[in-house]
This record gives sequence, structure tokens and C-alpha cells, in this order.
Amino acid sequence: MNSKTTRGLIYARWATYGFAFFIIFLAVLEFAGGFSLGGLTIPPRWKPETVSFPLALSAENYFFVFFGLVILIPLEKIKDEKQWRIIFGVLCVAAVVFAFAMISEVMAKNYIATAAKTKARLPVFQAILLFASLGQIPIHLFVRRPDLLD
Repeated sequence: MNSKTTRGLIYARWATYGFAFFIIFLAVLEFAGGFSLGGLTIPPRWKPETVSFPLALSAENYFFVFFGLVILIPLEKIKDEKQWRIIFGVLCVAAVVFAFAMISEVMAKNYIATAAKTKARLPVFQAILLFASLGQIPIHLFVRRPDLLD
């Protein structure tokens, strides 16, 4: 394998770390109800007055933390093939569930906007998170088995 491919895989793995920390940050931000430090204010993703199922929102945030921690598992260093397959399977299922959560979030926000007789915003943020979550599967596979790229 050439050095460009190896370097690309290393960069991709670093990007997965960034994604994992970002979704864990989103969950912690939601649990805290937002963040304010002087002039810097970061609101939660959901306005508290629009949340009709707070238990579902808490479950989603716990799942964000779980998915972020699964992404951080160094799969490339696991020697046992059976253990690697199990963890990789959990990662694949978690990535698909995360994508489903993003689609559900877009649908819920559209429903809320329709009920308020307003127009929903474009789901750019959720789309980026959706594709980043599904991108975890090939990144972890090719970091473990770079020979499949050839």
C-alpha cells in the first residue's frame, strides 16, 4: 500500500475522533440545557418548550454518548478476530440507528414547524451528522483491513 493511502486512513481515523467528541459534546450540551460563558451562548438543539417527549430526548442523548464511545474504541488494535467482528457489528448497527435518529429529528422538527404554521429550516446539520455517522463504517473497516482498498 502506498503512503498516500496510509496517510489518508490516518487522517480519516483522526476525523472519527473529532466526530465522536463532537456528538458527545452535543449530548452533554443537551443534558446541560445549553452553555453560556460571557458573551458566548450555545443553546441546546431542542427548545425545552417544544419537547413533548423528554424521555425520548434523554434516550437519544445517552445513545449519542454510547455511539461516541464506540467510535473511540481502537478497533485497529484488537488482535482477536471474533472480538473485532462483534465490536464492528455493534458499530455498524449504532451508525444506522444514529442515522435513523437524525432522520427522526428532521421529521419531528418539520412536524413542529407545520403545527406552528411556519416553515422548517433546511436540515443541513442533521444531514452532515447522518453522513458522518454512516462514514464510520468504511473508515473503521479500511483502517483495520487496508488491503481491501487495493
